[in-house]
Amino acid sequence: MGLRSTALRAVSGTLYHSGLLGPVTRAVTYTKSRPRLPILTFHRVNDDHDPFMPSLPTAVFAGRMAHIARHYAVLPVEELALRLRQGRAPRNALALTFDDGYRDNLTHVAPILKRLGLPATIFLVTGFIGTPNALWVDRVAMAFKIATARRVVVGHGRMLPLGTVRERLLALDAALAHLKRVPNEDRLPAVDHLISALHPGAPERPKRLMLSWDEVGALRGLGFSIGAHTVTHPILSRLAPAQAWEEIQGSKAAIEKALGEPVSAFAYPSGGVGDYNATVKELVRAAGFSCAVTTRRGLNDRDTSALELRRGGPWELHLPTYALKLAYYSATGA
Repeated sequence: MGLRSTALRAVSGTLYHSGLLGPVTRAVTYTKSRPRLPILTFHRVNDDHDPFMPSLPTAVFAGRMAHIARHYAVLPVEELALRLRQGRAPRNALALTFDDGYRDNLTHVAPILKRLGLPATIFLVTGFIGTPNALWVDRVAMAFKIATARRVVVGHGRMLPLGTVRERLLALDAALAHLKRVPNEDRLPAVDHLISALHPGAPERPKRLMLSWDEVGALRGLGFSIGAHTVTHPILSRLAPAQAWEEIQGSKAAIEKALGEPVSAFAYPSGGVGDYNATVKELVRAAGFSCAVTTRRGLNDRDTSALELRRGGPWELHLPTYALKLAYYSATGA
């Protein structure tokens, strides 16, 4: 840990344990000239401690949520977007979002949020809900974890060693970065080829990663709002408009059929600059979504497009440092 990180932990710890961080947070949020609000992003929360499929430890997540419950007004993302447009959002509001539809969002996240009375939105990749299948990024990660090959070719002829856990993790990062650049129609064949080259052994503990539709219904009953995140998680800007429409509208229709209620929130896969465009935004609007979230960091105000909401947040495991950085992020978006 560097000197700067050590100093930040010391300062944040002093503020947090002395009770001064609460007044600091309130001062930051209530001195804004107008509401500029964060939307926080999460994926997996569990205690697997698996470096190949990282997740947030349950106790760390619980600590964060307890802090947020004390100092922020948590709204579903759909309500936050509506209140921003109407100019009546609380200055200390934020939203919690979870991407993809992992089963641990029910088993590990939902009990904590229910206990604290916090709402959240989960965005589902509907083609994987109710199936034993995993997202391609998770398939690749699991293959690197149990590979028997001693080296593998990644990208354009890069031969990478797989002898140690660290080497496997570095090779996994390189493989994911390469595969994300592969055109959508070529990606799954490339994934299958890579997995075959890794000669993966038998999985240690085969388990279902994604929610079932009954479990989605259970989450809805626990107060989660349900949003759409496409059918197969492609980069929408790389698809023809007709294909993008099938992904966008198809995910919405699947959720509405399962739950019997309208779906109004959408999350762009990957969600960075270049991962969606004006055509994709118009398709999202035409499908009947009232708001859509990106992965571009920053805050949202009345002038932010409801179809281009920003998301982010700090990633610190140390709770006092996380709390201080969240106050800073809530004020600046940085």
